[in-house]
Amino acid sequence: MSPIFFILVTLLLTSIIWSVIFLMAWFTLGKKSYALFWGGAFVLSACQWGTILLRPYFDSDTLYWMTGVSFSMGSVILGTCGHAIRARCPINLKYLLALAVITLAAVYYYKAINVHVGLFMSLYIYYDILLLLVNAVIIIKHKAKSLPAEVGAAITYTLCGICLFIAATIALMQGSQVNQTYLDLYTLINFITVPTAHVGMAVFIIFIMASDLAQEMQKLAITDVLTKCINRRGFYDIGQQKLEAHLSCKQHVSLIYWDIDSFKNINDEFGHAAGDEVLVQATQRIKACLQKEDIFARLGGEEFVILIARETELKAQKFADTLRETLASKPIACKKQCIDVTASFGVISIKCVNTPIDKAIDLADKALYIAKHEGKNKVAYAMPLN
Repeated sequence: MSPIFFILVTLLLTSIIWSVIFLMAWFTLGKKSYALFWGGAFVLSACQWGTILLRPYFDSDTLYWMTGVSFSMGSVILGTCGHAIRARCPINLKYLLALAVITLAAVYYYKAINVHVGLFMSLYIYYDILLLLVNAVIIIKHKAKSLPAEVGAAITYTLCGICLFIAATIALMQGSQVNQTYLDLYTLINFITVPTAHVGMAVFIIFIMASDLAQEMQKLAITDVLTKCINRRGFYDIGQQKLEAHLSCKQHVSLIYWDIDSFKNINDEFGHAAGDEVLVQATQRIKACLQKEDIFARLGGEEFVILIARETELKAQKFADTLRETLASKPIACKKQCIDVTASFGVISIKCVNTPIDKAIDLADKALYIAKHEGKNKVAYAMPLN
């Protein structure tokens, strides 16, 4: 038996293993649809290698070739769909399928009707190369800062595409008839590139899924379960960095410390379930007023903190009044009851980049105490931190 036979058997077995791994990942990691697509891609890869191994059992060489080509293209299409879904990339599957059908028709034409060895051997590879490069772009462009696994996957896809381009071009250079020299070179490049890329892409995709899971766990660790705001730990982790970044950009920064007035009375009168609903709806109203870069955290109970940056100091200082008016504008509906909700706010302007975030919170808390003492549903301002 030739070495190529053993390479094909290895590719078949590894494709089956990878497909099982991705199907298990789909089932155990939240049934992410992209994991299912990647599992399907490796199922089709296994079918492709199985087709090549079963070549002697095909009655028609055209049927054999078209079957293998279809599995190859289908595998890359499913892989591309998986990456597009994960990256929320608005790729139009209709165009991919239309181009695939055109490519298959051209391959069939040059294989069965107007025979041209170079074209029927290379056209489908060029299609696969195009999608590999599309995958690389989707992976690396879908977020501002790519994960190491994403960089590795994009590089692997790109290198695989380059090597396959060389192999396809060599196959095309045969012309209409078989050229054994070119065919041997094509086979050599193909069977060096494909196993390496096959393993590399699978490993990096698994690494991407593991990185995604780690990010999700990290996000959960700093997220308040009830309100979906950042929690105390998250605010202390992120707040100092954001404070320094805003001040370095010459923006006017304010920290707003607030809590819901008479929250204990709400719990006593309407019940703790209603109290939780008040917290949820109150935070939703506040979130609707915030900008993308604002940080909103629940420190505990009915106490919240917001770090904002605005173009002018007046806008930054007066933003708390906007929040207070928004919250008090209408009652919160809960189980056919309407609950009047107000909040008191303590605000401090921060002008020094080295200001510790906990010191700013402490001073804003003291301002909040003044707002409570003055009758609640008030905004009080602390002396700026210069």
